Parts: sequence; structure tokens; C-alpha cells
Amino acid sequence: MITLTNIGKTFPGTRRRPAVTALDDVSLTVERGQVMGVVGPSGSGKSTLARIVNLLERPTRGTVTVDGVELTALSAGQLNSARRGIGMIFQQFNLLDSRTALANVELPLELAGVGRAERRARATELLQRVGLGDKLGSHPAQLSGGQRQRVAIARALAPRPRVLLCDEATSALDPVSTASVLTLLRDLTDELDLTTVLITHEMDVVKRACDHVTLLEAGRVVDAGALSDVVRRPLSPLATRLLPHPQAPVGEPVVEVTVGGAGHDAVLTELIRRYDVQVAVVAGSVETLGDQRFGRLQLRLDGAPEQVRPALEFLAAADPGGRDPGSEDTHDLDDRALRALEEAVA
Repeated sequence: MITLTNIGKTFPGTRRRPAVTALDDVSLTVERGQVMGVVGPSGSGKSTLARIVNLLERPTRGTVTVDGVELTALSAGQLNSARRGIGMIFQQFNLLDSRTALANVELPLELAGVGRAERRARATELLQRVGLGDKLGSHPAQLSGGQRQRVAIARALAPRPRVLLCDEATSALDPVSTASVLTLLRDLTDELDLTTVLITHEMDVVKRACDHVTLLEAGRVVDAGALSDVVRRPLSPLATRLLPHPQAPVGEPVVEVTVGGAGHDAVLTELIRRYDVQVAVVAGSVETLGDQRFGRLQLRLDGAPEQVRPALEFLAAADPGGRDPGSEDTHDLDDRALRALEEAVA
């Protein structure tokens, strides 16, 4: 649905300030129906990337393709038409204070020449969908921050876009409103078959709402993938940010495993069934990533050396990262193991 290929963006310098390269050879793909989180520190190029997706900012080099159309090859008139398929939500809401919630949502339809009755019906439907059916006549000053962002979401959806870009959309909200808005965005993505990109500096936003994530640093992609894959990569810069490593007691000989997600082998269950060893949970942590639970366990295997060694070799063979037995191995375990972990660390 969205493909950025070898994107570079350099802002020219002045006499007082040198040129700045905001993005450097960035390539990424967001498939239809995905919620992609783009994270990184301030100055990493996140917001520039968001504006390049709909060409509010034109790249210095590279191509942008959305829904099969190469936006970077369009004329100004063609680009204006293509942008109707891309909704955008900002941190500061950008609502018109003089207009009611209903009139704010109607605005993009009004600018597109949609008739009064049709745009009124569409705006009413959307405000009801975002939980503001009783606020049609309220002005922004009469609404909370979370309610104003819901109006902004309804407005972005009014032209029936296929893509939704959210640039720090929850940064100005309190935790309760943030959780509510993220749930709404996730639900709308699924219901309306949207492709959603969330630009954020907060890992909690990624954990709550995203199924894929891209990490930018200094204008370059340094890590990317599905959350369920990223947390299992031993050397992933994102893995420990999404799922922290537990701290075992100093000197405790442990093997570390990652549990959770769908469709993975029940390695721990098979370990206990096959080998005559005692398995103890020494430490662990649990996170909900998207709609799946994941955890990291640090296990101690007790038994005679001739029993423990084959068990460690089994774990090493099952490790998708191919790491040495006895080190911080990463494995796929079943949901029963995750429930045991949650009880152990409760």
C-alpha cells in the first residue's frame, strides 16, 4: 500500500546554518491493513517522513508510491486529487475554533464540493462512530483534548481515505485519553480497511496499537519488522525497548527464552516432556504488544549434568537465532508457559 524507496531529504543551508539531511536512503513498505509505528528520538526524521508520504514535503531523491500510484511522478493537479486518499492527524488537532465539531468534520467535504445534505450525513455518521454523537454542536473550546482529537480523526476520515497518517497524534493527551484514542485508531483501521502510520517517540504507543515498527536514528532505518519478529531477534535495537530483559540474581546460571505470540512451537512443554530436568523461573517480564502477549523468562535447569546437557542442546537447536546453549537464548514457547510466567512475576 505504501512504499518508500531510497528516500533522501536534505534541507538547504543558509549563511548562518549548514544544510541538514533529515532522511538518508530510507526504504520501507507498509502493507494494506497494517498499523506501522515509526519511532525514534527527536531529530531522527520521523515527522519529515510522515510529510513525505503525502508529499507535503517533497523528497530530494527517491520515490513514494501509495496504493499503486507513484506520487513523486504526479503533476500538482494529480497530486491534489491523490491526497484525498490520505488522511492526516496532527498533535495539535488543528480544528477551527469558529466551527462546531460537525462543521469541522464537514470542512474537507465542503472544500471538495460535496453537497450540504451528503456532507452533513457523513460528518454525523463519523462523529457518532468516534463516540461524539452528542457533541455535534460543540465548539473545540468546549471539548477535552481527547474529544478534540476524536473530531480530528473524524475529519481525516471524512473523504474516505485509504491511508491514515498520525504525526504524534497522542503526544498532547493524558494517559487515559491516549489509550482511548489508540484503541479507536486500531479499531478504525480494522473496520475501514485502512493502512495506518503512527509517528511517535513513545514505545507505549507502539506496544498498544501497532503490529509493525520501524526505528529511525539520524535519518536512517536501523531496525524494522513485525513486533512478533522483532522481539525474538537477539541483537535487535528494538527488542529490549519492546520487551525488557529481566534481571536474574547475580551469578545465577540461566537460559533466557521469549514466549508468546501466535503459531509458535511449544518448546517449553516439549522440553519438560522429553527431558528429566527441573525447570525454575528465576526472573521474567511480560508485555502486551498489539493484541498479543509476550514475555521473557530466565530459566534455571536443575538435574544431573548428563540430563541438563541434552536439554540445553535441545533449546539451542530450537533457538531461531542459533545462539549457544547456556547464553541468553531466545525461543518460542506456548501460551501455557506465558501464563506460568505471569503467575511467577505477579
